Amino acid sequence: MNLAARQTLSALGLFGLIALLAGAAASVALDLRDAQLNVAGLDEQARALDARARTVAPRKDAAKVSPFVDAPSVTLAGAALQQRVETAVAAAQGRLASSKVEVGGRADPRRVALVAELTIAQRDMQKLLYDLETGLPYLFVDSFEARAPEKVDARAPADMRVSLNLSGEWGGPK
Repeated sequence: MNLAARQTLSALGLFGLIALLAGAAASVALDLRDAQLNVAGLDEQARALDARARTVAPRKDAAKVSPFVDAPSVTLAGAALQQRVETAVAAAQGRLASSKVEVGGRADPRRVALVAELTIAQRDMQKLLYDLETGLPYLFVDSFEARAPEKVDARAPADMRVSLNLSGEWGGPK
C-alpha cells in the first residue's frame, strides 16, 4: 500500500474514532440531562409531600383524643357516635335521613354501632368514608350499600342513597 493510501486510511480511522467518542459524550450528556430532570421531578414531589405533611400534622391535642368512643356510659357513647357521624356526613355535603344506635350486647358490651341512611353525591362519598375510617375515635364500616338514583340527568346529577353500618368501641367508664 502506498503512503497516500495509508495516510487516508489513518485519517478516516482517526475521524471515526473522534466521531465515536463524540457520540458517546453526547449519549452521556443526554443521560445526565434525563437524570437531572428526574431529580428535579422528585424534588418537586418531595416539596409537595412536605406541604401535605404540614397540613395533616398531628393535632396539638392528639394525645388527649382517645381511639375509643369516649363517654361516661355506653348509652352516651352511642350518642357521641351518632354526633360524630352527623358531623362527618355534613362535612361531606351529605344529608342524613335516619340513624339508629345499637349499644352493647351480650357478646361485646363495649361495642357501639350505628345504622345510618343518607343521601350524598357520588363524588363526596370517598371523602365521607375516608373521614369516618381514618379519624378518631376509630370507627369501622361493617357494611355499605349504595343505590344509584332512579332518574339520571347529566345536567343535575341526583345523589346516591347510602346505607352504612358503622361500629366502634366504647372506652369504658372514667
